[in-house]
Amino acid sequence: MRRATLNVVAVLLVVLAPSLLGASGASAAEPQGAGAPDRPNIIVILTDDLGPLDDRLWSRLPNIGRLFDQGVTFSDAHGESPLCCPGRAGLLTGLHTFNHGVVENDVRLLDDSMTIATQLDESGYYTFWAGKYLNLYDSIAPYVPPGWDRFHGAQGGYYDYTLWNNGNPKGEAHGRLPADYSTDVFRRKAVGDLRKAPSDQPLFGVVSVYGPHGPALAAPRHQGDARCADVRPWAPAHYNEADVSDKPAYVRGLPLLPDPAWDLTKICQSLLSVDDLVGAIQGELTAQGRLEDTVFVFTSDNGLNYGAHRLSGKRNPYSTQVPFVVGWPGRIGTSGRTVDERVMNIDLAPTLCDLAGCRMGPYPNGQSKSDGKSFLPLLLGSGIGPARDATITDMPAAGKGLPAWHAVTTTRWSDLAGVGCQEASRDACLWRYVEYDTGEKELYDLSNGPCRTWKSGRPGDPCELENRAGDQAYSAIEAALIVRLEQLKREGGLPGS
Repeated sequence: MRRATLNVVAVLLVVLAPSLLGASGASAAEPQGAGAPDRPNIIVILTDDLGPLDDRLWSRLPNIGRLFDQGVTFSDAHGESPLCCPGRAGLLTGLHTFNHGVVENDVRLLDDSMTIATQLDESGYYTFWAGKYLNLYDSIAPYVPPGWDRFHGAQGGYYDYTLWNNGNPKGEAHGRLPADYSTDVFRRKAVGDLRKAPSDQPLFGVVSVYGPHGPALAAPRHQGDARCADVRPWAPAHYNEADVSDKPAYVRGLPLLPDPAWDLTKICQSLLSVDDLVGAIQGELTAQGRLEDTVFVFTSDNGLNYGAHRLSGKRNPYSTQVPFVVGWPGRIGTSGRTVDERVMNIDLAPTLCDLAGCRMGPYPNGQSKSDGKSFLPLLLGSGIGPARDATITDMPAAGKGLPAWHAVTTTRWSDLAGVGCQEASRDACLWRYVEYDTGEKELYDLSNGPCRTWKSGRPGDPCELENRAGDQAYSAIEAALIVRLEQLKREGGLPGS
């Protein structure tokens, strides 16, 4: 009966195909301004390799937890490319990875002449960066990227690193003493920069920590901290997947993991110092009378697998989701809410420009505007935001034993939102299609997610357990997504686009 129903769906999709072929990537115009107040302060806390965990972790972190309780949580936020440098470049530029060109962990691939920092700085913001920049920053240090009034940059690490301050050719060397723990050093730099901020200028700061990047080292004062002693381990339905026969070869070759669940203790302990950092920055903003009118963003450069399909790293299509929460007491209040619309890391720069009255572009590659879209109406609760029919994720140069890949994921605005899935939640069937340069393919029904709350046997497959690529019953859906992926791969990248 189900196969017969899907064959009917296939016929319907033949009728829908012309609209799919002509899809533009957004069914509503990108908002500008959206009634936001003039030039709020903006602080971004950027963690490293942090996946979309839940309150089992946030409840142990009083300052970060308060953000999730009182701010707007974007529950379906993704980084386009799950790797440090591509993710950071996308966040700074608002461009697709294949348009900004940072396809590997190498800062030298980034043309930084057009970023959110340059645009906010030109708009009159006092700007500062404190912490990890992009990998291999030591190779270009003490270079200060354009747009930053104060810049304390490092290439990463908990200990044994050099911090380069404001273009000073004499680097600040740090060893392995407790005082050298990088999150604490970056906290001190950021608070110092806040204290130097002119009172008559709005401020924009990014504080970029190394935690909880592996090996997830805690500050000495937090090792063995009781707050993390009994945190529940992580084991959604796709953890240590038993049957991976339908997965690509790089997954099929993996052994089963030895543990029944992913231990979050070290991740929790390493984030306690990040929580201290958040508290210190909010305390300084409060002392200056700025906190109420500060947009406070907490997110990560990329996600991580935590044992999904036996995987423990990133770079693959399963590791794109990131935590993303925005606090803004003076405008959105402190009651807290969750937004289920998909947003991308490349949306942050145009959203911040929407807030501040600037715009992203033109770019050195000839593009006149960003690939990302403003989600300000979603933040304010005043509109629908980007309203894209689909988003793209990709690793054009995956490496580390993984083939390159591109993927398309549909939203509730897609022509596929009403067809093909077992039972749609939030009035939408959601699909994801992945192509590898090996020729391997994946197709999943993501309805009724997120994965972390879904249980086996329920409708949908948000944990991506059953690959439908090549299944004749889903052939029309697959064909439509092949077309849409090719359209998205051509998005931007042309002069005047």
